[in-house]
Amino acid sequence: MTLSPPQPYCRVDGRAGTLADMQRPMRGFHQDGEGHWVAELECGHTQHVRHEPPFTLRPWAATPEGRAGRLGQSLECAACDRREMPAGYAPYKRTAMFTQTSVPKGLLHEHQTKAGVWALLHVTSGGLEFLEQEGNGEVGQRVGAGQRAMIRPGVAHRVALQEDVEFCVEFWRASAAP
Repeated sequence: MTLSPPQPYCRVDGRAGTLADMQRPMRGFHQDGEGHWVAELECGHTQHVRHEPPFTLRPWAATPEGRAGRLGQSLECAACDRREMPAGYAPYKRTAMFTQTSVPKGLLHEHQTKAGVWALLHVTSGGLEFLEQEGNGEVGQRVGAGQRAMIRPGVAHRVALQEDVEFCVEFWRASAAP
């Protein structure tokens, strides 16, 4: 089955949608091939944390103590803003197909995936509204047959069934290193 890419988002209140700055905690660091420090974010993405005055001032990135002191603090993740799944992720679980009569009630109410777990909502027939919390409101995406929605880790979301629908959710996580 060929699926179309995730559909654009719009605000539930009808205003033009904007991408919020997705803040993600740093959980570790490593050096790239050129010796630059890279933050490993909780979402699975990475981001360079260079200290290059006068353009980028991050003196904490230059020492082990400075980096250790930043663990748990957040950085903006532009890749999460764009709803891009991290490289090296693979599916590990898929739900049964759900319909209007079999959808678990929990999916109709706000919930979220665990840290580092992404998901794809696949609609095979009918349609639904995928709603994601953004600030004090929700951002909605209409997902119809053959379409999918990207579910970001740790972001509160829910579905609203609009018509007879059949869908499933596929969960993704970092692949084990070979």
